[in-house]
Amino acid sequence: MTAGRILVVEDDATLGMSLQQRLVLEGFAVRWARSASEAHAALKDAAPDIILSDIRLPDGDGETIMRQHFARFGLVPVIFMTAYGDIDQAVRLVRDGAVDYVSKPFDLDGLVETLHGISRRKSSGSEIGTAFSGSSAMRKIGATLLRAAEIDLPVLLLGETGTGKEVAARYVHEAGSRRNLPFVPVNCGALPADLADSLLFGHERGSFTGASGLHRGFFEEAEGGTLFLDEIGDLSPILQVKLLRVLETREFRRLGGSETRSFGARIVCATNKDLKAMVTDGLFREDLWFRINVIACKLPPLRDRGEELASLLDDIASAAAARLGYSGVIVDETAYDAAKRHSWPGNIRELINRVDRAIAMGDGRALPEAALFPEGPVQTDTGIDGSLDVNATLSEVRDAAERAHIKAALARADGSPKDAAESLGVSRTTLWEKMRRLNIGPNNS
Repeated sequence: MTAGRILVVEDDATLGMSLQQRLVLEGFAVRWARSASEAHAALKDAAPDIILSDIRLPDGDGETIMRQHFARFGLVPVIFMTAYGDIDQAVRLVRDGAVDYVSKPFDLDGLVETLHGISRRKSSGSEIGTAFSGSSAMRKIGATLLRAAEIDLPVLLLGETGTGKEVAARYVHEAGSRRNLPFVPVNCGALPADLADSLLFGHERGSFTGASGLHRGFFEEAEGGTLFLDEIGDLSPILQVKLLRVLETREFRRLGGSETRSFGARIVCATNKDLKAMVTDGLFREDLWFRINVIACKLPPLRDRGEELASLLDDIASAAAARLGYSGVIVDETAYDAAKRHSWPGNIRELINRVDRAIAMGDGRALPEAALFPEGPVQTDTGIDGSLDVNATLSEVRDAAERAHIKAALARADGSPKDAAESLGVSRTTLWEKMRRLNIGPNNS
């Protein structure tokens, strides 16, 4: 088993040969490109795990190679070899995504150790990275997250509810150097106003009524690991100020305490909201947004992952069957077809819930459309079963789409209008009015 694939881009024959020989002895699979054109050709064949490149080349430069590769595959570890006069450019490239740079002449043993370290971190993240291997888009996201794991900077995960933001956060944690330290998830939208300070910062005994003992908060529990702040857009203005203070000073105090404690964890944040718009509307602090929006990654909704849907359905069904003691469940073609037509407003979370329910309530042998969508045939904005009425008005098409979306929300909420309204972002009164207008009965009929 190789230590990884390295593309060496170096026009100096002596240095290039020396690097190739040493890295092969160290267990790497090495491809040596002597020019920018050779490097571009090599990158079309197979994506390397690491790129080791000179900045100045006879027919181009390493910066262009890096940026074009990032555009195709996402962030991939890149180390630049540079002469003294190019150090300013090398520093700028590190800010733009490169792992590091070494100045010629450099310590080859030190460089080899750095390359092995990158390879080990990539290998540790291989299993949890399977969630990001189903399509070219997800592989690109996985590469970006893996690169983020190697850089000790805040990560901001964006995407709709249910797209797997916590999975991505755990991937960043497990693939990085902090993987053996705590991963502490916090739902910012669920922090009770009267207990938020205590939950986040901890408290000393007697600091308030009912504080009968010492309590370590989330900031302290994270130690040197990862603090995952989910739904950061729901953080109250007061807590936004306090979080900003911790990020700026890397210090905090327990409630009622006088001792200043260090905060050594990395921050990963997630939200399904448009933070930039919230900043414009005065609902989110701009300075906090700048602090957490360093490495941003947007996870696509399930409806945009059509090429993965069949394999996801198979994998989730197999896992559910195994948990319930079934030898295997065959997904029916009708279920595949219906899954492709469905808009999946709840994304991966909805897919898992639907499959789990279908397997649990089924015969343990097959998964048909009726089990996956017990509320009835899938409706899309083109009508029942995907058929398009070319004579439909825009109003009719809109109503059909809204009706299907509401019925799906009710199904996910097990018929609870309260929970469905919350997931749809409307009041119960508004939901009831839409159900009346669209002729949706209380039993989702």
